Amino acid sequence: DLNVLHEQLQEVWDSGWLTNNGYKHQELEIRLSKEIFNGLPISLVSNATLGLLMVLKTLNIKGEVITTPFTFPATAHAITWAGLTPIFCDIDTDSMNIDVDQIESLITEKTSAILAVHVFGRPCQVEKIDKIVRKYNLKVIYDSAHAFELEVNNKSIANYGDASVFSFHATKLFHTVEGGAVVFKTEEEKERFDILKNFGIKGDEVLSCGINAKLNDLQASVGLLMLEAKQQERISRKSLSDTYLKELGKIPGIILPKSDEIITRESLQYFVIRIDRDKFGRTRDDVF
Repeated sequence: DLNVLHEQLQEVWDSGWLTNNGYKHQELEIRLSKEIFNGLPISLVSNATLGLLMVLKTLNIKGEVITTPFTFPATAHAITWAGLTPIFCDIDTDSMNIDVDQIESLITEKTSAILAVHVFGRPCQVEKIDKIVRKYNLKVIYDSAHAFELEVNNKSIANYGDASVFSFHATKLFHTVEGGAVVFKTEEEKERFDILKNFGIKGDEVLSCGINAKLNDLQASVGLLMLEAKQQERISRKSLSDTYLKELGKIPGIILPKSDEIITRESLQYFVIRIDRDKFGRTRDDVF
């Protein structure tokens, strides 16, 4: 609703506080934490790529990070920008997520973290990954760019791992035009992150080398509106998803996403199919 958006933006102009943790920014963080992430500490960012980079810095990750080669480039780019070495672990053919059975063979004395991705909003094998990181005393960060509102075993996907990074890019079900959020387990980690994303400044003192990764209040206003609109968008996308499953499932050679009983709420970010060339008669590139 453009009239409501105009009112929201007018409130920002009238406040004179367009950025640097303004009223709308604070409201959006509080509401997302309460309504989506079970009260976990959340920090908004200007984009999820910087969120990934800053999480690696906040958690003091060193050396090698095991990750997946099947993801958006930002996942590996953030590792490299942080001065770390990405170690690629192959994916499993069903979920297209990182193959947990291959992770341990890649762990060395230089490994400090696993950066796994919930590809297309399908959850990683989070319980198995948790066992691995506990065994080897590693950190685990989830690139949850595709996984907003994804719930596993009736709880938010953000409950798993040391931190989760969500994208609020305009292509997503919920968005702030550009933007994202990092969900932590402790307020202390959020506070460290908030200092780093604001040039390393706390109050009037520069505490460390930081960067600018803040989300402004104009975009936070869009996010507040999208919180009200997202349920209707979910209904629309669920209808489309059900139709795809019903109709495409009749066609030989089209491989549909497999259902996963641990998913108690889908993210509905993407609907992805694969093509069996022999059975379908054409290649994936032909269909594309």
